[in-house]
Amino acid sequence: MATKTTATKSVTYNGGLDAVVIHLPSGAIEFVRGVAVEVPADDAKSLADHPDFTPATKATTTTTEPPKEAS
Repeated sequence: MATKTTATKSVTYNGGLDAVVIHLPSGAIEFVRGVAVEVPADDAKSLADHPDFTPATKATTTTTEPPKEAS
């Protein structure tokens, strides 16, 4: 039997508590303030209207060169 993959979204909790446990359709998920958590896309939709949850920003990798010395 083929397994069905579901899309996930990163969500960050930014509320007043250090952490919360939310019971979503996929199960209970702990959110620590400021830490991005991957959740199924349907669960992310249910959190989208709550002011304490925001889509996590994607980490970008930037390369910087060390400053060149004056000659």
